This record gives sequence, structure tokens and C-alpha cells, in this order.
Amino acid sequence: MGSSFSSLLLFRPFRLLRSFWTWLIWSFWSKKRTSPTKQYLNITSIPSINLAKPSPKLIILDLNGTLVYRKKTRKITLRPFLKEFIDYLLTDGNFLVMIWTTARPENAKIMVDLIFGNQREKLIAIWGRDKFGLSKREYERHTVPFKNLEIVWNDLNSQIANGNLSKYTLKSSSELTLDPTNTILIDDSRHKTKLQPFNAIHPREFDLKSSRNGDDSELKKIIEYLEVIKYQSNVAAYMKDNPFSVQEEMTEIDIH
Repeated sequence: MGSSFSSLLLFRPFRLLRSFWTWLIWSFWSKKRTSPTKQYLNITSIPSINLAKPSPKLIILDLNGTLVYRKKTRKITLRPFLKEFIDYLLTDGNFLVMIWTTARPENAKIMVDLIFGNQREKLIAIWGRDKFGLSKREYERHTVPFKNLEIVWNDLNSQIANGNLSKYTLKSSSELTLDPTNTILIDDSRHKTKLQPFNAIHPREFDLKSSRNGDDSELKKIIEYLEVIKYQSNVAAYMKDNPFSVQEEMTEIDIH
């Protein structure tokens, strides 16, 4: 009895220390930023100007629920007007296009190959679940992370500065710095876009029901919206005041 009690006393400091570190880690993660920065909001308050000519824009595309519907069995259904949408983005000459999905890289590759075929080389980047800075536990579980555009801007602006994106030609010859004024994230999930909410286009989720109906026209509507956006000097400011499908957004229930 005495020996067992002594053993408990010896292990008690270790348990207390472990509890402290558990609390510290939890505190750190619980305080992760979940809302826009003041700097971002300041940029979105600068009025957008209608340009005489389109200026370069970065388009960041989600995959499942946005461009396709993918079952766990890997059966993939393409969204209506997808070919027209991809052709528009990749041949317009005003857009840099990349993929950023919460799917694992191997699953992202399957979807990208099916969607883009031999045009995948025109994508400037293909990012999967490994690009969110998730812990091993978060990566393996169904943790839904935020898509922090600062990560994209830091990475791509560094590549632009080093000349690594020079092969992707744009109509505009002006020097390009990617930021809230020229970036559009297309994702059906509002949760993922909380950090830069005014840079996001939210089409209705392409799910099993809508894939069976066959009457979905979200991508066609996005093309029409982008035709206006590409003439804006400040994408975030314009989209804040003129969000995509505003009537649907007012009535939609976010289930993510």
C-alpha cells in the first residue's frame, strides 16, 4: 500500500506537467485567428474602380462540391458547364489559375486529371490537404481548415519575384503582386473562407441531389460574374458590396 502510494507521488509531477502542456497547446490552437485582420478590412474599404482594360486576377478553385461531386468510391460527376468554365479561365489571358482543395494529394490528382486533362499544365499550382499546416491528427481526421490566402500570396509572390511563374503569360505586362485586390477564391464552403470572406465566390454546393437534377448552371453564372470582376481595381471591395448570387446567399443555410 505504502509502496503504491509512493509511486503515485513520484508520477504526480509528470502528470501535472503533461496536463500543463496539454492546456498550453489547447490554448494556442483555440486562439488561432478565425476572423479577418484589420489590415485586410482596411484594403476592402478602398473603393474599387472600373478599369478600361482587365487587370490580371488569380483564381483559386476548390474541387469537390464546387467543380465536381465525388463519392467515397471515387466515382466523380462533373458539374454542368465545367468544360466551358475551364476553357474560359485558361484561354481568357487575364487569369492565373490554381487548385486548393482539402482533399488528400492523391485524391486531388485524380480529380484534376479528370477535370483538366492535358490542360493541367496551365495551372500554376495544385495544392491539396498537405498545404494547410495541419497536425498529423488533423490531417488524418475530417478537420475542415480555413483557406488562409496569405499563405498563397506569400508563396506565389515569392515565385513571381524569382521569375518562377514567368512562363504563365498574361495579357497585361504590368508587374504583378497578388493580394486581396486581385484574388478570387471559388469554394462552396463559407467556413473555409472566413479569414478573407470578401474574396470568395460561393456557388451552391454540387451534391448528389444537384448532380442528379442536371439543371445546375452555377458555373455559367460565375463566368458572367468574372466578366465584371476582371475590370475591377479592387476585387475584395467590389465583392463585398456586390457578392455573387446575393439573393441565394441571403436565404441559404450554411451546413458546413
